[in-house]
Amino acid sequence: MTTKTGSTELRDLPDGPALPLALAGAVIQLSTLHYVWSFTSANPCLRHPMNCLARPWDFDAFGRTVIYVDVLALLTWLYSLRRIPSTGTSDPSIVDRLWSIMPWVYTWHYFFASYFTDGLNPRLLIMTLLATLWGVRLTYNFYIKGGFTGGEDYRWAVIRKWYPGWRWEVFNLIFICFFQQVAVMAFTTPAAAAFSSSTPLTAMDLAAALFYLLLVLGEAVADAQMFAFQTEKYRRRAAKEEMGEYGAGFIQSGLWAWSRHPNYFCEVTMWWAFYLFSIPATGEMLNWTIWGAVFLTGLFLLPGASLDITEALSSSKYPEYRNYQKRVSKYFPLPPRSTPTLSKPLRSDPR
Repeated sequence: MTTKTGSTELRDLPDGPALPLALAGAVIQLSTLHYVWSFTSANPCLRHPMNCLARPWDFDAFGRTVIYVDVLALLTWLYSLRRIPSTGTSDPSIVDRLWSIMPWVYTWHYFFASYFTDGLNPRLLIMTLLATLWGVRLTYNFYIKGGFTGGEDYRWAVIRKWYPGWRWEVFNLIFICFFQQVAVMAFTTPAAAAFSSSTPLTAMDLAAALFYLLLVLGEAVADAQMFAFQTEKYRRRAAKEEMGEYGAGFIQSGLWAWSRHPNYFCEVTMWWAFYLFSIPATGEMLNWTIWGAVFLTGLFLLPGASLDITEALSSSKYPEYRNYQKRVSKYFPLPPRSTPTLSKPLRSDPR
């Protein structure tokens, strides 16, 4: 993510996965989602996409969402190409800016479509409010870090070096613009299941709501701790003050003493909590909406995915990071392991 606080240079460039492997995973997941959705109320739109685009009010709310998200993915790719004349490559940052906005747009779409046809749907209202709380909070966090100022996520600059030239443009089209846009919609599909359900609220709905709120709080705390640490670190460097605990360059306290990525843990797990709403809505423990949470988990946790990229970049930036990896759980929050104490923070680290 771009940040207003400052940046740390890489000491070396980590290797990335082969392009065919990265694209194959995206294509398989995109195909799986559209295949699964063809057995839902989205089938008429998928069979007649042009009719759905021309007369969306004649089709189911979920179906028209599927088609319009495909169009949105194409438009984001076309928008990303605007930077080619000045930089030589496309800029996919628009996808990052939409990540925290589109889920609550989708849920409000389902809510109003349901409300104006069948009246108030309590389960869908709760889900919509929860998704909105998450989205507004995350959008604000993205804003204060400079995410809307025109810069790009630092990871894109690295991945662009993995796939130079036309390879980057293909990766941008298939993986960044299409797969990520469709994946965002996919993890909100439990709201589409609630849209089609009239089942009364249950104890599971209450448990899912409380679990989701707890995870939103956890992600907010983790993000706030990270922002405060980075802000103070770069302030001290600029002022040439004693670095103290900031000398190692990365946060190791608070929630970050229990997980190296507590924000990622909360982000992924909360959409599994969101999935729990679909169980009473459909009456099925395993139902068609599960694929969104599954593929979101893969986007973060599969080998070579977001978590591994972040780990590789942190290891390249900070010499002490490997000791931190030995002490603290990579993903799930767990008590720190008993290992030899980290060496003293680097008080004059120029990075």
